[in-house]
Amino acid sequence: MQPHGTPDNRRRLHPGTTVILAALLLLAVAIAAVLLPFRQQLRQQLAHRDASVLAALVQQRLSEPRPGQAEDPLAAVLDASVVPELPGLLELHLFSPEGRPFVTLLGAAESRPGHSPWSGADNIPSSPSPRFLQGPPPRMDLWLPLRPNGQSEILGIAYLAFDASSLASEFEILDRRLARRGGFAFLLVGSLLAAALALAFQRLEAANRKLAARSHELEAANRELSLAARTSAIGAVASHLVHGLRNPLAALQHAVASGTHPAEAADPARRMRSMIDDVVRVLRDEQGIDGFEIPMDEILAEAARKARLQAPEAASIQWNLEAKPGPALDNRAANLCLLILENLCVNAAQALHGRGRIALAASPTPDHGWRINVEDNGPGLPEDARQRLFIPQASSKSGGSGLGLALSRHLARQLGGDLLLEDSRPGLTRFVLALPPPRSPATHHPSLN
Repeated sequence: MQPHGTPDNRRRLHPGTTVILAALLLLAVAIAAVLLPFRQQLRQQLAHRDASVLAALVQQRLSEPRPGQAEDPLAAVLDASVVPELPGLLELHLFSPEGRPFVTLLGAAESRPGHSPWSGADNIPSSPSPRFLQGPPPRMDLWLPLRPNGQSEILGIAYLAFDASSLASEFEILDRRLARRGGFAFLLVGSLLAAALALAFQRLEAANRKLAARSHELEAANRELSLAARTSAIGAVASHLVHGLRNPLAALQHAVASGTHPAEAADPARRMRSMIDDVVRVLRDEQGIDGFEIPMDEILAEAARKARLQAPEAASIQWNLEAKPGPALDNRAANLCLLILENLCVNAAQALHGRGRIALAASPTPDHGWRINVEDNGPGLPEDARQRLFIPQASSKSGGSGLGLALSRHLARQLGGDLLLEDSRPGLTRFVLALPPPRSPATHHPSLN
């Protein structure tokens, strides 16, 4: 239950808005990644600038000639370190060339570093080494090698700590300028980027709307094609029923006209009832929702049983059934396959006139489909019949419609397979029913759904 005043559907950001915000965030990160190292580099340059000026003042004081400087180098170092012109000097400590603390001239001795940053006189660089500390108060530490009169010899190392308030003010001014320039770049580039992305998403949405409209049209066309396929398949099954009913109806008509005993008319009636029940079962299963699988050996056995029921000649014929292990067929495909095999077996039995052999052999194909051979050792098909075998034509059999093989091939193609005459000569006629791999259980067969 939603509380009063709370909307059922929360507002969500449009995908295009989310992408634009993410792009702007990446742009901000990129600008910051460029400006922050540049800001640090400028700060170091400003600190080195002030350090160089302070070092020049000390070095100039140290280089001025003074009486007694040659006799007392330590006095010269002490005199050069105390420079009145040094602004904001907070601490002043002297170290020996080896880096050991020597004397504190300004500030507390406890605050001086224990050792200089250099491990010996050979490692001392020629330039000053500044370090800016944010504070408060802001200060700059400066390590300065002392070389009097341009000599290369190091007389000592001076550690000076200055008040860096003016340098901190420059840093603040620098930060404000960089922030303004970064903000201007972000607004300019971000506006162009957002406008380009917004335009791209508008075009993408327009394309999506067109695609949705096309998809709707294709879906409607697919429904029409599916309806046409269902109508065609149902018509094929109905035609198969009509074709199969012609012989029993002819026999029943003959029995009635000749005044035959009612028991002799019962067999055609039973065959008609069986065919009607089979077709009704096929249509019912095709319209059903739940499916089940039927092994191929059961399909072959049922096809032979149906053929013996439909064709009285089949009772005295030798039957050979062989089904190698392979995938089972779902009940929808099995029903149509059974109709095809039943028609082929009835034709073979009628061609043998009750004497001979019919063999049904099923073997799986490499792609997990099926190849089903229906053979008989009858006289074979005439040449003119082979040329027009799967074309509706006048039947040469009494009561035949001439549609049986054409309907069987149509049903085979509804399954995604085909029906072919592979061989026909005296002593051997072989039809081959090729079936595709079985569909997944969740996929309905498209023919009659």
